[in-house]
Amino acid sequence: MAKNQEHTSSEKFSDRYPRTNAFIGLVMIVLMGYGIIAVIRNAVEVIGKSLLWLVETVSSLDVVIIVALISGMVSIVGIVVSSIVAKTLEYKRARREYLTQKREVAYAEFIDMIYKLQQSSKPGKAYPQNEMVEDILRFSKQITLWGSSRVVNNWVKFKEIAAGGNEGIENLLITEQLMNDMRKDLGLSRVKKGNLLAFF
Repeated sequence: MAKNQEHTSSEKFSDRYPRTNAFIGLVMIVLMGYGIIAVIRNAVEVIGKSLLWLVETVSSLDVVIIVALISGMVSIVGIVVSSIVAKTLEYKRARREYLTQKREVAYAEFIDMIYKLQQSSKPGKAYPQNEMVEDILRFSKQITLWGSSRVVNNWVKFKEIAAGGNEGIENLLITEQLMNDMRKDLGLSRVKKGNLLAFF
């Protein structure tokens, strides 16, 4: 008997009295709807009164004062908009300068690697494998953070071509593409196709 009473007392109110629970829910929805309608009605009334007061005030003012008020408002809006635009442009410029400084170091290391590779065919200018691997790893780490998406994508292609053992014209073309992308990131114009390769 005690177990039966304990079981019934642990049941949820909604399970024991479904009709009462539904009625309470319906009453709450109606009250909430009425409250929302009342708030909207009051807000519309306040806005209407405010607009009416504004129209009456403006109509009672002299034309010169109205023109002065409009001019002042336009000036204030212009100042606010121009200051927002100036701050945005300043932020973009500072960000671009910061990224350029970071990229300059990484991109210069890539150019050093290319020149080392080019010079390695000459006597006494060997480019040891372990040094090359260290240079590649260091460059990869730096462009992970600072490289543009174009440079990262072309670096991946460069590594894939090199890993495939294809060191022909395709590798040279992707190298030139990389250098041109780096120039663009540093604020320089692209060089005509083949001109950068002429250095090698």
